[in-house]
Amino acid sequence: MGLGPKLLVAGEDLYRQINPNFIQEGRVSGQAFTPTRKDLSLLSVDQSSLTTAEASFELFTTGLNLRSAGIYGVTVGEASGVGLDSYSNPLPSNPAHAVVDFRNLSNGQTQNKGSKLAAIARDKGPKYWPAQAVPEVPVTISVARNDAPLLGDG
Repeated sequence: MGLGPKLLVAGEDLYRQINPNFIQEGRVSGQAFTPTRKDLSLLSVDQSSLTTAEASFELFTTGLNLRSAGIYGVTVGEASGVGLDSYSNPLPSNPAHAVVDFRNLSNGQTQNKGSKLAAIARDKGPKYWPAQAVPEVPVTISVARNDAPLLGDG
């Protein structure tokens, strides 16, 4: 498969659609950033220099009628930092399309690097997450008892 030019702007965000099946216990799993053999070991992303996270989501879900819970991302530099190059790969239906190249890696290396990218993306939080798709996050609220002494009461 012929790829376009290598992406060189380290700070450019690469937007990744998150399949709802790759959210486990309210958390984006490593699977979301791991390509499969059917993907030809190329992880599909969109370049932030050519689209916004919201526009990327809308094209994917409405224009292409595919499933996404939202978008997380890593930068070109972060991908490079785990040993992965990124390339422009525009498609007729999506001129912002690019890929992160996992070719020539073993299955174990692919899983490891995908998990590292997912961890980086999780630490930064979502780039775009529609309100209806926000996973439930448990919240703990502490409530003082009425009969408990207050600080300073004596």
